[in-house]
Amino acid sequence: MVERELGCRIRILREARGVTQADFARAVFVARQTVSNWECGRTLPDVESLKLIAGYFGITVDELLDADAQRMIDETADARHTLIMWICAGVIYFLELIFEALVDSLPISALSFSDRQGARLVLILLRLAAMTWYFVWAFRAGKIRRDRDLTSALEVVSFIEGRRPGAPLPDTVFYRWVLPYFSFWWTAFLVIVCVSLIVLFAWTGAA
Repeated sequence: MVERELGCRIRILREARGVTQADFARAVFVARQTVSNWECGRTLPDVESLKLIAGYFGITVDELLDADAQRMIDETADARHTLIMWICAGVIYFLELIFEALVDSLPISALSFSDRQGARLVLILLRLAAMTWYFVWAFRAGKIRRDRDLTSALEVVSFIEGRRPGAPLPDTVFYRWVLPYFSFWWTAFLVIVCVSLIVLFAWTGAA
């Protein structure tokens, strides 16, 4: 395991320096339990921690890492990129559906039949492109979420931001009230959007 090999290397370097886990943790600005998790192979240091560790021992990050550990870090960066692209694709797909609904609600009596058919074809192609792009990234993101056991919005965002497992989270409204109840807020948002579109269709139809 990459985590175990890197953890063993950190422990050897620390013991060679003759410092305790607590002293080492203070030097690299983490909790002593975090150092213990590294050395036991339970977690990997993030990029910033790797720089601090390498600097503390007077070596480069490349010297601290071997090829497998570096590959693991690269894979983590790729996984974060995939999750970000999945979220962006989802937002774009949702916005496209809203745009399509708004266009459908506009009066188009001035357009000829062929123009209306052309506009409808363009909207269908936009929807298919946005939907395809979203589902491609959703498939990739689903595999990453399963492999890394990211079951909630809070875990996904924490992973994207590079937060260590078990690390204290920011005491903000976003982390305390939005992410933990993301399913509720998303459902409420969809209901509001659907009701707004229904009202808009009814208003334009009456007009």
